[in-house]
This record gives sequence, structure tokens and C-alpha cells, in this order.
Amino acid sequence: MDEGRERLLARYEKKSSNVVDLVARFVAPGARAEVTADAKREFAAMVDEIPYADRPSHTMFAPSFGIYQFLAVYKAARGRGYSAHELGRAILATPLARTPKPASDEVLQKMKQEAAASQRSAAPNEFVFELVEGEGAETDWGMNITTCAVCHAFARHDAMDLVPYMCATDDVESDAGGLGLRRTGTIALGAHRCDFRYKAGGEPRPLAPQYPEAIRVDERAGETGDR
Repeated sequence: MDEGRERLLARYEKKSSNVVDLVARFVAPGARAEVTADAKREFAAMVDEIPYADRPSHTMFAPSFGIYQFLAVYKAARGRGYSAHELGRAILATPLARTPKPASDEVLQKMKQEAAASQRSAAPNEFVFELVEGEGAETDWGMNITTCAVCHAFARHDAMDLVPYMCATDDVESDAGGLGLRRTGTIALGAHRCDFRYKAGGEPRPLAPQYPEAIRVDERAGETGDR
């Protein structure tokens, strides 16, 4: 087996408890073991698609790995009639493994270099983004994503209906760390870019209230469209 592929599969095994916990949040007890096993197989079938696998220190590697975990669970669950909204609500309700902290100058400098590189030579399955600085007291720092790796991956697997929930996980992380994330939209929700703006301790502007039909945090909203 290719060393990189083996490393990614080992990482999935190490984090498999996250999948088990997530599946338990929305799948009926009698189907949980099968969905979990199917998700593992789905992930293995997609592992060669994961971007930044050859650059695990890249800022975008960890989130890219995570989205393929979610995609694997969705592919396993929807075959049994579960909707993107059911999984999405489960994702947003799952406690974070750690509390995010404001980005340090060192982290921002690294991201700035990675952003410049993305604009020069990003692969089709990678993010293209830019760091935003100098917007005054309202913003500590920001980022514009102009090409979304999440959309690329999920569109390839006919799973775009789950992507708005992927977008909303950034709001959950921001709230956990008091990072004050504000956004007006994302590519998955029809915007031409994802406009991240952070202000530690500031008033956040989450996506779910702006796009209630796409991000149904209330399970009663649009319940006729769910399973």
C-alpha cells in the first residue's frame, strides 16, 4: 500500500471514535454499526482524493481531512434514507474536541504564504484563498476563499446539500473560542467568495439565521423535506 494512503487510513482509524459518536447522534441504533462500517469503506474509496495529503503541516490539511470524514458518513447514511439536514444538525451539535484560539502572528504569516501559493498554483481540488489585513478595529484578520475545496469534493459525489452545514461548523468553532466570526455568505450558499472576518470577543454573524432553508438548525424547519 502507498505510504501516504496508509498514513491517511491510519489517521482515520485514530479518529474513528469521532465517526462513531457522530453516527450515534442521528442514526437509529440498529443501523449504527452498518453505517459506521460503510463510512469506513467510503472513506477508503475516496482517500486518494484528499488534498494536501503530501503536506500535512498545511493549514488546510486538517479541515480537508475532516470534510472527507463527513462525506464518507453522508454517503453511508443517505443510502439508508437519512437526509443531509439530519446529518448536518448532528454535526453542528457535536461538541468540539478543542477550543479554538485567536490566530497568532506566526500562524497568520504562515497562512499568508500558503494563500499566496494557492493563488499561483493550487490543484483543482485545493482551496484558493487570500489573507485580509488592515480592515480597522472591526476585524483582527480575515480571509477570502475564492475556490472551495469542500464544494469540489462534495459536488464530485453529488452531496452539495450537506455543504452549507460544513460552512456552519466554522461558526460553531468561532463561538466556542469567542473569535467573533462574521460572514455574509459562502460559495456553497451562492456567494462569489467565502468572506471570513474575525474579531476576538466581537459580535458574530453566523450563517444559519441568514440561510435558514439551507441550514436547518431547528429540526422542525422544513421537516417535510427530511426523511
